[in-house]
Formats: sequence, structure tokens, C-alpha cells
Amino acid sequence: MRKDWILISIIGLILIVGLGLIGYLKLSKKTISVNPSPQGVAGEETASKNYFSNDAKVMYFYSDYCHWCQQEEAEVLPGLGDKGYKVKPMNVGTNPALGQQYNITGTPTFVAANGEQLVGYQKADVLQKFLDQHK
Repeated sequence: MRKDWILISIIGLILIVGLGLIGYLKLSKKTISVNPSPQGVAGEETASKNYFSNDAKVMYFYSDYCHWCQQEEAEVLPGLGDKGYKVKPMNVGTNPALGQQYNITGTPTFVAANGEQLVGYQKADVLQKFLDQHK
């Protein structure tokens, strides 16, 4: 009799864990889209960001999923945009061929018309100096 209760308890526990796992998996499914927002060739969002311009002399290579790019766009670029500085948006997340074309190995990366690169997260003063040098 005791063995029956142990067996029933083990089967019940397995069922509860299994149902819980199935429920968790159903709730935790996330949809990942390959191209989350329609963007142009360079991935520009020029209308909503004061620091983006397709006419800028310095290209800004970024990805929407890059932590350092998000930090650059939250802390540095808006302030520089307020001062009139602009960069050309080049979203390698939605257009990986851009990164290959310009030999970009990581984001964020700023590339001047002469090919000079500034790689990684930059503080405002460093980026402003780079943009001043490449007007």
C-alpha cells in the first residue's frame, strides 16, 4: 500500500512539473522579426532624431540591438544634435552588407569620408572633436 502512494506521488509530481514547463514555454515565446522597422538603404530614421542626416560627412554604424549604440544615442548624440552636429545613420542590424562594405568590425563605429574610424562608445567631447575634424 505504501509503495502505491509513493508511485502515485511521483507520477503526480512529474505531471505538475511537466504542465508547469509547458505553460512557461508558451508564455515565454518571443517573436523576433528580422527587419523590425522599414528603413531605407542606410537604415535612416532621420525624421525623429535630431542628430541624423543623410548629408552628414561622418557615417554612424550602429545596430538597434547594440547596448553601446543605445547608450551613445541616449547620452551623447542628442546633445551634439542640439549643437548642430549630424551623422549619417548606417544600421548594420537591418543591413549587414553595410558593415561588410565599409569593413566595420563592431558597433558603434564612426567613419569619416577619408576612411578614418572612431570605434566604440565615445564621450561627447571626443566625438565632437572627431566631427569637427571631418566637417
